[in-house]
Amino acid sequence: MLTCTLMLMVNSFLCYSRRYPVMWQGHFTLKNDMAAVQLHFLSGNMELAKKSLPFPTPERPTPALRIAQRMRLEATQIEGVEKRIQMSAEHCLLLALPCGRDPLDVHAQTRALKTSFISYLMQKQAAGIINITGAQLSSFVLHIFPPCPFSHGHLARVAPDLLSSASDSGHLMVIIATT
Repeated sequence: MLTCTLMLMVNSFLCYSRRYPVMWQGHFTLKNDMAAVQLHFLSGNMELAKKSLPFPTPERPTPALRIAQRMRLEATQIEGVEKRIQMSAEHCLLLALPCGRDPLDVHAQTRALKTSFISYLMQKQAAGIINITGAQLSSFVLHIFPPCPFSHGHLARVAPDLLSSASDSGHLMVIIATT
């Protein structure tokens, strides 16, 4: 029975990883907190993720993205994001899921993501904001949404199967947009 359950989990993971490839792995940081995450591509322009997200270097083998600002989850603010994601070439929609070296580390990262990021952003009723200057002086803004009606609506539309399984582990919806 355990082997069958394990095989189903492995097959499910392989299916998800093909449909929703990992575009980035690293740390989200907020104040003094950190959580290891993988960003899975859901829709939009995949090239924006490649151009904007920091990748490992010898000096920094695990890249990090620091949330430095917040955007209130108010209708006028969300409308601005909604306008940006109407054009598929101008945005990249990703799902941040906890990751780790082994099952115990994944559990610890899940707890960190839920308590230090999801709970914080939900309490503040805000999305995290990260401004990035990429190659050729391109500018990007990352919007990091906790579970909320806005994020659930988009995830239900583009990845309903992933949304149902991600709800248990904790997740953040990430939108990369050009500025």
